[in-house]
Amino acid sequence: MIVHGPTHEDNAIRVVLVGGIDPGTGAGVARDLLTADSLGARAILIGTAWTEQGQVHAIEARAPERVRIALRAGLERTGAAGVAVKIGMVANAPIAKAILAALEGFAGPVVYDPVLRASSGGSLYDGNRESVLALAARATLLTPNLDEAAWLLDGQGPSTIRTEAQARTAARALRDLGVPAILVKGGHLEGDATDVLLSPAGESLFCGPRIAGPSPRGTGCSLATAIAVELASGESLERAVARAKTWLTKRIANAVTVGGERYL
Repeated sequence: MIVHGPTHEDNAIRVVLVGGIDPGTGAGVARDLLTADSLGARAILIGTAWTEQGQVHAIEARAPERVRIALRAGLERTGAAGVAVKIGMVANAPIAKAILAALEGFAGPVVYDPVLRASSGGSLYDGNRESVLALAARATLLTPNLDEAAWLLDGQGPSTIRTEAQARTAARALRDLGVPAILVKGGHLEGDATDVLLSPAGESLFCGPRIAGPSPRGTGCSLATAIAVELASGESLERAVARAKTWLTKRIANAVTVGGERYL
């Protein structure tokens, strides 16, 4: 567990970031930390696994009980107000269950980005759908991309979701599975890049311009973290998504290329 910046004695917005460790900082909790820092939030990091995501793809998952203990300690350290949790890679079903147990009694917002595969294509989750869906049902907001939404619905891939109408249908189907609110990310939709938000308040569509060039790494991680920061500050879900998407669009437009890869 790593604490970045002051602890709960100050009045800063705080986020507890749960996920895998990518040595290149392009994704995972390292990218989450950079996002939180750029938005002025203080962060506590809870690692679920160590990963290698280059030419050699490998995962070393952390012991589930250690994840549970670390997350409980992180939540206790932050205090009660102005805190959100963002969950990314959970690695396997026992870790998903450990996170769910650690969240018991936590009343703040939880944003879950169900990271199932790396940008390079390697699997980042070795477990069943039921454990992911149980964690999704506990979250305030689930933020799947098209492939993740399809897998959560039927365990199949690659995604058959290709249009905005299909993304809207997928969001409703996930709600029917018990997920309170869903943001189906539309970066790979045909036509405009439209994200579909379905929540108890209704449905909202967030359209963004497509920016030429390869997509930077870690956009999903960054968007979910930015939403968590906004929710921790007291924004409504719809406004939190809108503000986070605006921030991310600007970052993508100014992404840099390092070692042949694009970074936010």
